Amino acid sequence: MNLQGTTGSLRMTPYFCLLLCWLVLPLQGLEILDPEEVEYIRSHATATVGGSVTLDCGSTMPNIFIWGFTKPGTDNNVALAYNYGQGPKLQSQTSSLGRMQVPVNTSALVIEELQRDAAGMYTCQALFDTDEGARITFYFTRLDVEDD
Repeated sequence: MNLQGTTGSLRMTPYFCLLLCWLVLPLQGLEILDPEEVEYIRSHATATVGGSVTLDCGSTMPNIFIWGFTKPGTDNNVALAYNYGQGPKLQSQTSSLGRMQVPVNTSALVIEELQRDAAGMYTCQALFDTDEGARITFYFTRLDVEDD
């Protein structure tokens, strides 16, 4: 697996503001000090058909995370997994990509028995409750799946 990352800021659109409000509901008392800035981190991973890959959603466990997938050539982002603080849940549409799991006490997405259809853009939306207020980070990982 090959990973390369960069960091930057992204201005929030009304959609992200609504998403943020929706994510914040489970965290009572969460204060967002600066919702105008969102950090984003981009990376690239390569894996083989039938193999496995681990996609990271940061080095520390977020309070809330949502994994999504966008197939190349489409704008449709499909939810794969999420954790609103009560343990990770996988969505049923994950089977066409491979066998997915979110290991205990992590926000990483592990895909085993990779299918060719697993190639695409994976997005982890992570919300961290810090002493300075809420911090939101989007992790974008482009996954290329190659023949064995």
